[in-house]
Amino acid sequence: MNIKVQCACGAKYSFEVEPLEGRMPFAVNCPTCQADGTEAANQLIAEALASERTANPKLRVHVAAPVDPVAAPPPFPQAPARGRAMQQLAQERRQWRLVVWLTCAAALLVAAFLGGWAWLAFVGSKPRQDFALKVPGAPSSWRTAFLDAHTILLVNPDRATAHDLAAGRDLWSTALSEKPSAETEGPAPQVFQDKDSLWICLGTRVVRLQAQSGAILKTIPVAGQFQSFTPAAAGILVVSSTDETTRLAMQIDLATGEASTREITVPRAEKRAMPNELPPNVQPTAGVLLSQALEEQKFNKPLDAMSSEFFSAGENLVELRVRLLEPKVVWLQAIKPRGPSQLNGNTTASTSVADVEEEVFNDIKRSQTGGVKGIDESLYEVRLRRWLGAQPTEWTGRVSGVPVFFPLKTVDLLVAGKRLSVFDKQNRELFNATLSYAVNDRFQPAHWDRRSVPAVEAGNALYFFDEGVLTSFALPDGAVRWRITSIGITKVSFDDHGLLYVDSSTAAPEDIQYSEQITFEKAAPVLLKVDPQSGKILWQAQQMGQECFLSGKFLYTASVQQGGVALVNGLAEALNAGTREGRVYFRIYRLDPLTGKSLWEFHREEAPAELDFCQNRFLVRFGNDLQDWKFIDF
Repeated sequence: MNIKVQCACGAKYSFEVEPLEGRMPFAVNCPTCQADGTEAANQLIAEALASERTANPKLRVHVAAPVDPVAAPPPFPQAPARGRAMQQLAQERRQWRLVVWLTCAAALLVAAFLGGWAWLAFVGSKPRQDFALKVPGAPSSWRTAFLDAHTILLVNPDRATAHDLAAGRDLWSTALSEKPSAETEGPAPQVFQDKDSLWICLGTRVVRLQAQSGAILKTIPVAGQFQSFTPAAAGILVVSSTDETTRLAMQIDLATGEASTREITVPRAEKRAMPNELPPNVQPTAGVLLSQALEEQKFNKPLDAMSSEFFSAGENLVELRVRLLEPKVVWLQAIKPRGPSQLNGNTTASTSVADVEEEVFNDIKRSQTGGVKGIDESLYEVRLRRWLGAQPTEWTGRVSGVPVFFPLKTVDLLVAGKRLSVFDKQNRELFNATLSYAVNDRFQPAHWDRRSVPAVEAGNALYFFDEGVLTSFALPDGAVRWRITSIGITKVSFDDHGLLYVDSSTAAPEDIQYSEQITFEKAAPVLLKVDPQSGKILWQAQQMGQECFLSGKFLYTASVQQGGVALVNGLAEALNAGTREGRVYFRIYRLDPLTGKSLWEFHREEAPAELDFCQNRFLVRFGNDLQDWKFIDF
């Protein structure tokens, strides 16, 4: 029987049913509102049965009841509740729709995450230019640096300016000279930042500015001829001279800004001429004699017989006074001796063209220079004069080799040849040690920038390096904790987590002696990460920059390399032709401090005049073009 029911909600539904005793054998519900429609269905069944009886009357036969009572049949099993089934079906549909929606939402979130990660990895985390400015005047007269992560300082002899990178405007601009900017040229001022102050040395005066406002707090004149400006943790040392034997040592207290000046008489600087003759291991070839004649004192250059230098050693003022006692120059072979020639008539197709070219160029250079280098092993008297009060406290000793002095936080270093002497701030010698090699030429007086030091002090340890070995000394007794052999070390520095980074190279020990050897395959730069407690090398990265820079959690390296044709460069080096033609390749790498792997690379075909890093930014100046670059990092 087909039953059609109309619910009170207006919905209509129908179904087939076989009535049981004139009624529904199971319950029904509206599929739309779930209202019970069983009674309505029963009424429709009753109406249908009544209509059927009226249309087709039947003969009724009465059968007498049996004598013996018959047991009633068991009740008809009740069918499952159709309403509950439909309710369950609707609930399952809702749950399925919820699962579908959640799955889609999760897929969208994953897609958004992957898209964001891909954008950050390939676009957002790479540096992009955030600010650019063309500075006027001579490029050599500018000094630029970060004041903080959002502010840069631009200084020339005429003006100091603080520029807000976030706001895109100057915070302040302070005139340092009465001359117009277009007329002002000269050497770049020296700048030192101390907490809330900026100290700018202009040669004739030192100007103190308030870092926040640029207001001039104090101007300190520099009397005499300016010689050096040396900032330290407690104060600034400015040395000038009024004549050849008079020095004015002005010490500026950073806390108070007060300046005190000492007039110190120093001995007259002297040179000791060496015999104008060739070293015993140099053959007097025509090329060598001609080179000696064209370049006066090519081999036997005069030695400093008397010199005096001043250093700021924390709160101390130290004078290094040196006097030559016995001159002695040792000549070492700087180019490898000739071996079996590649040009002996037995060259084959397998003979390396580079080997032949290197042999020819080294022969040319040997004929021009003699292939030797002089090592100054003269005997010198050293007087360390340290002003702890009105009069200096002196330490006097004799050393072999040119002495150099390096002040550190709690100790000071005197290095001469292969000897290291360590002093406390009271001028007492704590210990001395014999080095494996001399320090790099960049730390010798003729090349030293008065800022870099072949050592770093941390905790109760001194980490000192010569050209081939990094040694950790315990302070104050000088006990050796560990050593690392690496040829070509140029710098050591600590990060914020107390781990040590070492700039070195893949050079071999013979590269130190044969420093003038022409070779097309140069030693590659290497950066080492070292555990300062044990001396264990945690990782090393090759070909990732020549010098590392640490700023917060970020690790950078940078390198500048001369390009060009190897044949042309080798010939220029052999003939001492000076500047070589070819492009300059400048690169910055950002490295992962945990692994040493490169995260990105920035490159330009120009050497920068200045480079500075601050967190996730770097400031680079190419001539007059100043650029600020940044990247996203979390």
